Amino acid sequence: MSNEKVARFNKQHYVVGLKETLKVLKRDQVTSLIIAKDVEVHLLTRVLSYINHKNIPITFFSSQRALGEYVGINVNATIVALLNEN
Repeated sequence: MSNEKVARFNKQHYVVGLKETLKVLKRDQVTSLIIAKDVEVHLLTRVLSYINHKNIPITFFSSQRALGEYVGINVNATIVALLNEN
């Protein structure tokens, strides 16, 4: 992940996890997604089908454990959604 994205990430609000990500996607509040590389694809089916026709950039993170640590939680994180600042 580039330094620019990390700096931007630190300034934005975000949600962690599949359920929370789906909720904010339905409300069109997502500006970007960060997905762990070691996630099983079938878990992301609903998210990927939802963003199929939207222009939402996706960044991949090294692992679920690393992504969880990065956002400051003590468990693995499958996905993080960066939100609009509305």
